[in-house]
Amino acid sequence: MTVKYAEHPDIAMGNFHIQIAERDGQQFVVIKEQHPTDEPGEQAVAIPLKLLPELKRAFAEIEESIEESPAPEAAEKEIRFAHASEEEFARILDFYHIRWEYEPRTFVIEWDEEGRAVSSFTPDFYLPDHDLYIELTTLKQSLVTKKNRKVRRLRELYPDTNIKLLYASDFSKLIKKFAASKFRGQKDSDAE
Repeated sequence: MTVKYAEHPDIAMGNFHIQIAERDGQQFVVIKEQHPTDEPGEQAVAIPLKLLPELKRAFAEIEESIEESPAPEAAEKEIRFAHASEEEFARILDFYHIRWEYEPRTFVIEWDEEGRAVSSFTPDFYLPDHDLYIELTTLKQSLVTKKNRKVRRLRELYPDTNIKLLYASDFSKLIKKFAASKFRGQKDSDAE
C-alpha cells in the first residue's frame, strides 16, 4: 500500500490535521488527531473523496439542527407567556415534574373558498407524556365563549387530538390545591 500526500498544505485545527491523500489509486481526506507529546500515538480517519458531497450535506443538516434547537436553559428563558395564569400553570407543572411545551402547535380550524386558513387555534400547553393539550380560560366570559367554539371546532376537525379546557373556577381550585401541596411539602422538609 502506498500513501502519497497531495501537494495541498495541511489544514491544522488544534490537535487535528486534515490532508488529502492518495492510496492505491484512490483519493482520501485524512483527518488525524495528534495527541500532545505526553500521550503516545495518533488517530486517523480516511474518508474516500467521492463521499465528500454527501458529507457536506450531512454536516449542513447537523449544523442547521444545532442552530435551530436552543439549549434547554435558553428555551426556558425565551418563553414569554401571554398571561400570568399561564406562567403560574407552568410552575405547577414543573413542581409536579410534568413535562410540558408552551404553544407548540397551531391548528387551522377554518378556511376560505380558496383553501387559505382564515382561523386557527393554538392551545396554551401540550403535555407530551399524556398526549394532552391544555387551554386556560381565566379571562372574560366573551373570550370563554369564543374558546369553547374553537375547541368544539378543533375536536370536529381533529378527533384524535386530546384537549382539555380549564375554566377560571378549575384553575382557581388547582391553584389552591397546589398552594396546599407546596406548603405541605415545605412543612415536611422543615420537619426532617
